[in-house]
Amino acid sequence: MSRPPNMMNSITLFLLVIGLAWGQCDSNSDGQLDSLDIVDEVNCILENCFDGSQCDFNGDGYLDIFDICSTVDCIIIGCWQEEDLFTLHSSITFKDIPAGTFTMGEDEADYQGPPGSYDAYVHTVTLSSFQLTETEITNEQYAHFLNGAYYTGLVEVQLETDPGPNMGDILVYGTDEAPDEYGGIAIYNLSGTRVMKDHDNADGDNDPFTGVIEPENPLNIAYIGYDELNEWFYVKDPADPEDFDWMELTNYYNYTNVSHQEDTSVLLNDYNDWEELADYPNNLPTVLEVSHWPATFIKWYGAKAFTLFYGVDLPTEAQWEFAAQGGAGFIYATADGNVYGDGTSANWNHLEEHPSRGHVLDVQLNEPNPYGLYNMAGNVWEWIEDWYASDYYINTDGATDPVNTSDTGLKVRRGGSWNYHQATLKSSARAEDEQFKGNDHFGFRIAQNN
Repeated sequence: MSRPPNMMNSITLFLLVIGLAWGQCDSNSDGQLDSLDIVDEVNCILENCFDGSQCDFNGDGYLDIFDICSTVDCIIIGCWQEEDLFTLHSSITFKDIPAGTFTMGEDEADYQGPPGSYDAYVHTVTLSSFQLTETEITNEQYAHFLNGAYYTGLVEVQLETDPGPNMGDILVYGTDEAPDEYGGIAIYNLSGTRVMKDHDNADGDNDPFTGVIEPENPLNIAYIGYDELNEWFYVKDPADPEDFDWMELTNYYNYTNVSHQEDTSVLLNDYNDWEELADYPNNLPTVLEVSHWPATFIKWYGAKAFTLFYGVDLPTEAQWEFAAQGGAGFIYATADGNVYGDGTSANWNHLEEHPSRGHVLDVQLNEPNPYGLYNMAGNVWEWIEDWYASDYYINTDGATDPVNTSDTGLKVRRGGSWNYHQATLKSSARAEDEQFKGNDHFGFRIAQNN
């Protein structure tokens, strides 16, 4: 979903908003539905309206944009298609996951999490059949949702003024008209940028806080933009300086020796440290490529908003793990249950860099698993429907279609990501976070019951 052209009038936006079949309205056959096509249609009308009064459809004595809007009904009738902004994007594909009984979790002896954090108690679960999307939700697909939600008054764009990590960012919020699950709550950060912190300290080693910032790859950024003039969400073009000023985006400050307190006396810049920015813009991904990258900076609320809008679900923890095992009991959630050190099995931090110099990649990277699912391991952590509880598995042995609905203040995420280690790629690996958080390695996929 690209940025709409600068409008000659409001008709183009009107047609874009209702999601028309582009090819049928491409009057000049240039492959684009834009102002030129609308001009052709309007001229056709005006050529038969030499007497302005005949075209004064609203009877206000003027031949203006409001009258022209009334004439586009014929275009709408001829161009309407079943898929619009109120249906899932046409590129979203579900895969059938059969019903079954399986072993969930892993033995404590095989657990690779931090000492004392074992939470994957082995138990048996039975699931009804369901469907899961073959990929994580992409930037293009999420922009499509935002436009539908915006058009129906469910979301709005706000500058964050409250003190906190998002202060000064442009956020998408649920409006008062939105469902209770996300009304008045931030769901997506349009200003999301790479994580920048003292990664060595954050990784839980025994070293003290160093005060040295280690920026992640600048390509780990929010790729959905908002065109304020045209009130339209679109996928931003990495090579368009109006969308990204990479020199500005690679400015940063170090911290002082006090955690989270920046030293603003010296402005640093790492533009020349990244091969992706060398020979600008030739090494940058194209807008088509980033359209197919997973949408990141998605808070759990943003994933939930997507599902509520389309009447689908987030997968439960049991559904996700069952699908990740591929029907073959895979230990790792890869295409064949194995992890290869060269990074070809999944997009993860196989070089064990701190920080990883990688970034998210195409949602159809590598091969799918036996159920036809891509990137269940790596790329982005995927938000899950369940609330997280470390002892939840103890009470669900023998359960059918379990889901933890007890609010614990933490939501489950699964699958690991481009910047995490091998243990997180396990089908059984559990992680959790506050539902209001979203960063450059959080995304989601969706499920629906048969």
